[in-house]
Amino acid sequence: MSGFNHFNFIGPIYDRIFGRSKNQDIVAFAQVNQTHHLLDVGGGTGRVSKLFESRVKGIQIADPAPKMLLEAQIKGLRTVVAQSERLPYPNGAFDRVIMVDALHHVADQQKTLDEMWRLLAPGGKIVIEEPDINHFLVKLIALGEKVLLMRSHFLKPERVAAMCRFDPSAKIEINRKKGIAWVIITRQK
Repeated sequence: MSGFNHFNFIGPIYDRIFGRSKNQDIVAFAQVNQTHHLLDVGGGTGRVSKLFESRVKGIQIADPAPKMLLEAQIKGLRTVVAQSERLPYPNGAFDRVIMVDALHHVADQQKTLDEMWRLLAPGGKIVIEEPDINHFLVKLIALGEKVLLMRSHFLKPERVAAMCRFDPSAKIEINRKKGIAWVIITRQK
């Protein structure tokens, strides 16, 4: 995606604006253990990845904004500058793939989801956390992002789930809580 990168611009101050993530819901939905390798797609400063640091074997953060990733590197996290539609990892490289508050920012949502599926190991889980556009406050946030020219495209959780029908055996569930939706996709063994 060309043009102004809002996240590269606010990278150095992002954590001061939004604080450190304390939301344990994503951790519960991911159901990680000490043998898992986790990929945080669009993970930026690593504020969510830090929640998993002592719970998994390894973490990688992929994000297109180098200044966001610099903040993750300062936290001791491993990073790669990459677009979500073309990630530089081999098939099945990760036991868990998460994406938090980022799907609505990517250029091609279907390619991003397909890429996350490609990287998921058998028995693995993808957990996508997004603002629930069905919620009134989220509709206002979406409008605000349009005004800021962020090119955001929010999807209903049911639409995200429909886009994740990669394999007939994939188990897909949707959870909601206070304007947040999680779409969880489990790849059968």
